[in-house]
This record gives sequence, C-alpha cells and structure tokens, in this order.
Amino acid sequence: MKFAVLTSNPSSFAYVASCLSTQEAECVRFDDALSLLRARRTETFDLLMIDAQHFRTAGQLVLSWRECNADMCWPTLVFGQFVDRGDMASAFDAGVDDVLTGHFSAEELQARVQRALRRAEPVRQNAGINVVVGPYRLCRLTRTATVNSVPIRMTAREFATAWLLFSSPGSFLSRQQIASAVWGADASIVERSIEQHIYKLRKKLQFGPETGVELKTVYARGYQLAVQAASNEPTGPLAHTILAA
Repeated sequence: MKFAVLTSNPSSFAYVASCLSTQEAECVRFDDALSLLRARRTETFDLLMIDAQHFRTAGQLVLSWRECNADMCWPTLVFGQFVDRGDMASAFDAGVDDVLTGHFSAEELQARVQRALRRAEPVRQNAGINVVVGPYRLCRLTRTATVNSVPIRMTAREFATAWLLFSSPGSFLSRQQIASAVWGADASIVERSIEQHIYKLRKKLQFGPETGVELKTVYARGYQLAVQAASNEPTGPLAHTILAA
C-alpha cells in the first residue's frame, strides 16, 4: 500500500511514517497540494493523510479537487492539531473520513487507518470507470470518449479536462480547480491553455441542442456542464451515471 501524507513538517511526517512502519505501507510526503496533484497523474495511493495545520489551505484544495473527480476514491484522514477548532467541522463537511486530533499513539493511528480502508473498500471496488451523460460516454481506463457511439479523438489533457466536467454535471468548476487537477499549476500560469482546451472541447464534443449538453462559461465562477432534461422526465438537475467496468 502507498499513503500520501500532505504536510510540510518533516517531524510530523517522520512520526506518522514510523507509526505505520509495521503496516507494510509506504508513506510519501508532499509539502503542498500542487505537488500531490502532479504525482496523482502517475502514482496511485490507497489513503490520503492531511496535516490539520494545513487543512484550511492545501487540504481544502485537494478535497475540492477530489469532489470533481469521479475516479478519486482515496479514504482521507486528518491528523494533528487544527489551527481553529471550527476547522474540524469543516473537515467532515468536506468529506474527510476520520479526524485524529492532538497527540496519538501508533496503535490508535493504525486502528483509524485500517477502519478508513475497510470503509472505503466497497467504494474502491466500484470506483467510477465510465461516466455517461446524455449521448456521451467517457472511459477512464482507455481515456476515450464517444458521442452517440462515435469515437472522439482527444489529447490526454483534453480528456482529463472533459473527465472533470462530466464527473460533476451542473456543478461549477473554477479555472483554479481545472489548473490544479489537469496541469498541477496555478491558474494564472495556465489560463490561456485552459481557454484553448475549453474551445477545442466545445468543437470536438459538439455541445449544443443536438446533444442536450452545453458547456457554459460563467463569469467569475468558471465553467459548467449543463444538461437539458429529456421531455419525458421531470425538470431539475439530471443525475449522471458512473459505471464500474
């Protein structure tokens, strides 16, 4: 197993790694959110651990990225002392599986980790591999997309951007979320590239009334994949389908 540990404190990382040394787990330290998101492109992790001291900044960024990735199913544990006690409630609201505050023993950390892994196993077994929205179908394993069963050729970053959008139709994705997830960089650095990819996706995926799916640019908020309700269905947000292989 491989665990990602988000902390800039070498001592905290060393203690966590020591506590888990008997669990046959490799702990990998990341000082900031962007370095973790870059590593996510090529590495697979079984668990994410976030230093409570960094929850408001790096932790929140990683968790917001996780929300718009249907394939990111890491169980998440926050450890240590929060800057503000109110951050604990925010952590659970953000989807953290468990929180271990203050000083903890190796036995307690091991037990919490094992519990988080057990709880996540059913989700991991059914992790999203295919996303279906209207006439669109995206396959994460082959990184391919079809519209009405017709294959659409896309680059790796075009597919990654499309996957983010189709994983959460109706939600707003900021440029920073896309920049972090796809480029592993700040939005100000890759803003032009994001605009170019959105432009290409609109053309390649034929968004519009014919498909019932539109890609909207929302001022000051980002981008939204809007899905039209079918005439024989009640109005309101449409649920998309995430399928296992």
